[in-house]
Amino acid sequence: MSAPAPSLRSTQTRRPVLETPVRTTRTTAARPPRTSPPHRDRARRGSPFAFWILVAVVAAALILGIASLSALLVQASFQLDDLRSTLASLEQQHEVLREQVAADSSPQRVMQWARQRGMQMPERVVLVHLPASEDAG
Repeated sequence: MSAPAPSLRSTQTRRPVLETPVRTTRTTAARPPRTSPPHRDRARRGSPFAFWILVAVVAAALILGIASLSALLVQASFQLDDLRSTLASLEQQHEVLREQVAADSSPQRVMQWARQRGMQMPERVVLVHLPASEDAG
């Protein structure tokens, strides 16, 4: 006689037995204590004295630059005022000279100037009419 065959259902429903039980709750891991960094990090970053010297130099350079730009602006303003006053006096002188030219170029003035130099008006004026030339267009 032969032995009965094992059923497939019984093998599928069996679970293997674990040697250690599985935890279902989570616990936090212990953290190592915090320690202050060693002093060699400070040496690696540089000294704070050098940093403050650098800050002072940069601040002084900025202040000097701003002061020099302000001085240049004031100087340009004074030059502009001088140029405006010079322009006003030159415009006034131009008007005086224009009036003088207008007065000196009047026909009465020219005639007076010519008589003082011994010039006279011609007694007889002759007009000459020239024929138009073919080249004159």
